[in-house]
Amino acid sequence: MSSASDLSSSLSASAGNADAPDDFGPDLGEMLASARGCIPVDDAAFAVAYEATGDAARARLKTCIARLHVLYGAAGGAGVGDVREGRTATRWRQGFTSLEHVAPCAWALVCVDAAWASAPRLLAAVLPALFAGVGVVGVLRVGGSGPWPAPVLAALELAGQEVVADVAPETLPALLDALDASAGAGGADGTTGAGGRLLLLGEHPEQTCALARAHGVPVWRDAPTPIIGIASRRDGIDESDCPDGAVLRAAHPDATFVDVPVLLRPTGGAASSVPLAPLSAVACAPAHASAWLNHAGLVLGPGHEWCWMHPGLSPAWFARRAVALLPASPPADLPGTP
Repeated sequence: MSSASDLSSSLSASAGNADAPDDFGPDLGEMLASARGCIPVDDAAFAVAYEATGDAARARLKTCIARLHVLYGAAGGAGVGDVREGRTATRWRQGFTSLEHVAPCAWALVCVDAAWASAPRLLAAVLPALFAGVGVVGVLRVGGSGPWPAPVLAALELAGQEVVADVAPETLPALLDALDASAGAGGADGTTGAGGRLLLLGEHPEQTCALARAHGVPVWRDAPTPIIGIASRRDGIDESDCPDGAVLRAAHPDATFVDVPVLLRPTGGAASSVPLAPLSAVACAPAHASAWLNHAGLVLGPGHEWCWMHPGLSPAWFARRAVALLPASPPADLPGTP
């Protein structure tokens, strides 16, 4: 059996050739292909999953992608389009000049556990990274084996996410070590980019977070098991105004679903009967959505059963921002000086 140091050495050798096509991030695909304990998902698996998902589910996934693009894509930050980084100087009326440097990170790993089955929740983690212009994004299933759930691979195919792989649990720490050692970990010149980001969805050991943070890598974690409330219907509410519970359950096979009461207003008597358990999302009729915003970070109306967003995760999380505060009359050759 290979030791962790052997794995790290092998991965570091691949990362050493970190002259990515745009010289921005490490060649993560090559690193994964050469790593022991790593099985990249091939084109054939994507094709099979795409067909198996079916037209209706693919249409729902496209709606999820479209909603995330509108919410995040147009204001994704420094990495939108072809912009890799930016430096802007602003001369303020209050008598000083600020110089801001913004750059997307060089890499991001989105790790799901072996039982992961929700395509919308994965899209909501991957797309902000893509919108931010991250150098390279990898989606890893840690400890998984066998075929991926078809809708999950179909979602990644529709999103244009190419680097997808199964990794053994012992490979992930070695991969983080190699990325930290690569030129892409902190940018080619030590200032470009913002190192990497690690996202953990599902169940992962706390040691993974500790290792990432020891390397200075920010970590974002999703709730291990989301709890989704489905609001009960009331007289006078047409069935077409209510989300389809069966469709919602199909989007999140790994979630816990609970029945919740109807809330008619943001505060009031009905609020006292809200479950004590924290809710990841609530599905309800549009007329009741405003009231539920006080109790859940995400409210889904009809037609959005396969949509998702993580309110605390945006493209800005994938960028490094640094600000210099300068006198009112900075040097004339200061980049971006107004």
